[in-house]
Parts: sequence; C-alpha cells; structure tokens
Amino acid sequence: MPTRREFLTGLAIASLAARLPAANRAAPRRAEVWLEDHCLSQESALGFRRLLKRDTVTNGSTQSSIASSSLIIVPGIRRMSPARGNDLLQRMHDGTWVVLESGVGFSSMAEAKHQADLFKRIFGLKLLPAVKVAQCPAVATYVEYTKPVCRLARTFEAITPIDCEPTEVIARFGRHSVCARKRVGRGGLVFLGSMLGPGLFAEEREALAIGAALVAPSANPVSTLPQLRGI
Repeated sequence: MPTRREFLTGLAIASLAARLPAANRAAPRRAEVWLEDHCLSQESALGFRRLLKRDTVTNGSTQSSIASSSLIIVPGIRRMSPARGNDLLQRMHDGTWVVLESGVGFSSMAEAKHQADLFKRIFGLKLLPAVKVAQCPAVATYVEYTKPVCRLARTFEAITPIDCEPTEVIARFGRHSVCARKRVGRGGLVFLGSMLGPGLFAEEREALAIGAALVAPSANPVSTLPQLRGI
C-alpha cells in the first residue's frame, strides 16, 4: 500500500510523468535517466531532467551544458535487478559515471535487505539499514555535503546510510555517512543515500547547486574520461 507521501506525490506528477522516457531511453543532451515505475523515482527523474536542461551557476562560473558526455542517473532506485546492476557496472568500467540515488529507505525491510546484498555483490557498496529522519530529533532534517560543494540539502522521510572509506564520503546526515563517490574502472559511481531529485524538482536553491556540481563535466574539456568537478 502506498504511503501518504507517495499517494500525494503521484497525484501531483501524474501528468508530467507520462511524458518521461522508459528506462534505458536516452534523456536529452548527452545523459541517460534510468527510472523505475513508481512515483518517487518519477518525481526525482523530473528533477534531474530539469537540472540537465538548465544553465546553472556553479562555483561562480556559468555552465551552459552541465551534463557529462557519459553520464547515467538512476533516480530513487528500489528494485534494481542483477541484470541492470551488471549493465551499469560494465558501463562504469567503460568510462561512464553513474549517479545512483537510493529509494530503499522507502521499501520494506525484506526488499531493502535484498537490494543491500545486490549492491554489495555488484558495486562493492555496503548499505546499512535505513534511518527514519523522525527518529533523529537531535539532527536537523538536512544532509551536509562537503564535496563537490559545501551545502546543506533538505532530506526527506528516510536515508540509506553506507559503510565506506572516509575518503569516499561526500555527505553526512548527523553521524551517518550517506553519500559517497568512488572510481570504478575508467568511470565511477556516485551513491546518494538521501534523495536529491525531489529537491531539484522543487527547484530548491541548495539542491540545484549540489546537483549541478555532481553532474558537471570535467574541468579539462579535452579529457576523454568524465570527471566530477571538485571531487
């Protein structure tokens, strides 16, 4: 049964989501958005697609095209299959950067456990049990990004913490490491354990600054390897 948030979100975005491409279909201008058939993923996908289409100011410089030439965004993922996971892994080894936004904080415990096992096996990511934001009254409802820009981004009902190397952490929620960046082959993976896409959809200023920095192309325009600016 959908949560109250999912029901209201579904009503708000139904007409827009109908225009989204199916999974694996290329989004406009050099990036792909692989979404799932549920409202949180669709809402987040709309946010990332808006980001990719707009001119954005990051660190004082205007980027007229902020999408990397080799970028896949997977918004609000809950039920990644082994086949899709292995496909993403191969794309990373070939030079693609993947921004993988987790939605498992909104899944059942059994579904979350299944996804955690798959993420560890395929990507080497150790997902920890979801944390409900309401259970952390001493922590403000913001995720603190330290890379690629220092910003506070609003979080939502739940986060998916991770256990990773300190050098890989790019954002925290209280004592929890919640976002990370790691190289994989010639490309790499950015894991978002707190959903950023809904903030992009709402055009929140801090979310836009973080999102723009995460998907920015290499500072060196002749480089053949996609990079994430400032990380």
